[in-house]
Amino acid sequence: MGFLAGVLAEVNRQEDAATRADEFMMSLLEKRKDQILPELMQRIADRTKVAAERTARVDEAIVKKFSKRAATALELTGQLEFILESISNLKTDLDPSYISNLTAGLESRIDNDEELAKAVAAGLTGPLESVEDQENAFLRAYQATDQASFDTELANLINYMGGSNSTSIDDKFDITVGKGSVITEPEFRNINNILGDALSPIYNQAFKRDSEGDWYVNTETPGGRKVQNLFNTLSFKVKDLALDPFNKLGTVDAAQLIVEKITPSYGIDATTVTENLEQAFQSDDPTAYWNTFRTTQ
Repeated sequence: MGFLAGVLAEVNRQEDAATRADEFMMSLLEKRKDQILPELMQRIADRTKVAAERTARVDEAIVKKFSKRAATALELTGQLEFILESISNLKTDLDPSYISNLTAGLESRIDNDEELAKAVAAGLTGPLESVEDQENAFLRAYQATDQASFDTELANLINYMGGSNSTSIDDKFDITVGKGSVITEPEFRNINNILGDALSPIYNQAFKRDSEGDWYVNTETPGGRKVQNLFNTLSFKVKDLALDPFNKLGTVDAAQLIVEKITPSYGIDATTVTENLEQAFQSDDPTAYWNTFRTTQ
């Protein structure tokens, strides 16, 4: 009986020790909750207004026909507020293609950058997409009965606040300030005259000047319609380059760049030139590129 009593006493001692250890760990956990959760709750409350403003900007951009991904990416880089303000300031002078061009460029950059795509997919608040998600995570953290569960919910709360996995992107998009306004009639006339100065020596029979000294194509001359098509295509290409938000070219710079690419096409049929413009624009040596057509003609 003495031996059995000793065994039972040892078992009871170990159970008491385990209970005391569990109680001690729970006490530590509760103290940790009391220290951390009130501060987190206050800091989350302080960020509520900022989070609402970010969401409102994204919503405004979507109304203006930005894609959600493009708007979110701009908000994550801190550029959306300025761009929305710039668009609003342009009012009726905003070119109709600006937002679609900007969105397309942003979408392309997101698709070609894995880390950026992940950040945009996570959105503005990481795994906690709403205030309800945040409140539920806080409740789960408060009710946690072990360190592992508490640490998991704590990480979610910190992420919601923009902590170790901060929902922002350091590298800004290279978007040119000051673009987005429509190209005015005087600017179009200047573009066409720059192009006319370059094309008239090549297609001299087709080009004439009007009473104001501006170039135009006489479509009644041999090959005139083909030259008119080339002239129109080049004019629109200059417009696209000048409106592209991801380069720094104005209308004059864009027209001069086009002239550099097209001047070496002297002697080549206007339709052939029109059909191969994109490849010429991409070529580092347009003279060599256009020479390939001379060897086959």
